[in-house]
Amino acid sequence: MANPKHYVVLEGLGAGKSDYTIQATGDIEKVGGRLGGLPVTTGPGDQVSGSTADGTVWGKSDGYRIYGGIKSISLENPDHVQVHMGTIAGESDDDHGDLCEVVVRAEKVEFISGQGPGEGALELDIEHDIRGGQSEHTSLRLPTGSTRNLGVAIDNFKVPRSGSEPKTIVTKITEREVPSDWFTGAPDEGSEPVDITLACDNPQQVTNTVPIDSDRGNPGKVKVYYTIDDLDD
Repeated sequence: MANPKHYVVLEGLGAGKSDYTIQATGDIEKVGGRLGGLPVTTGPGDQVSGSTADGTVWGKSDGYRIYGGIKSISLENPDHVQVHMGTIAGESDDDHGDLCEVVVRAEKVEFISGQGPGEGALELDIEHDIRGGQSEHTSLRLPTGSTRNLGVAIDNFKVPRSGSEPKTIVTKITEREVPSDWFTGAPDEGSEPVDITLACDNPQQVTNTVPIDSDRGNPGKVKVYYTIDDLDD
């Protein structure tokens, strides 16, 4: 097996727990001891199969070495987990000096406006679709006026150090109706593109405000926050 390229540490925050799934382009290895400057533990409930890891983080931290790129990190309870990612010292590729690896993440979603006084919260399915890359889905309940952490890594891209690469994120929102909000109507949808530029040594935050169409003429609106960062930093 080649040397590991990256690491992921899932740090539990306070009481509670969160299930998670990590997907990579190469093998994943669960480790104990210290990783990325943090103490990490191994648990019997965490399972690794090739390029996929499934586990549960409680009040401590779980750590993984990644033999390849990080495709996605999905969290059941993003408010309970701080995700730490980085490269492992000594990792090298033939083209390491010419390319860097840039990760695009969906960090949080903010309630901007609802569809009327009968709606106490939005039940959302959010799809983050990078054209020419990966798509990720998130489902959550977003109370009126609130912000929820997402903490989802959408995809990684190799980018020339001497240039940049344009991409487009299409944020697709489906607002699902629940029995308590039956009078607000059928599920509503919205979709909005936002252009991004991938470049080495150029961390960015990009927002995308998505209107949620309504057949009653009173669309809702949410804002999704994305970060773009160089994993080699």
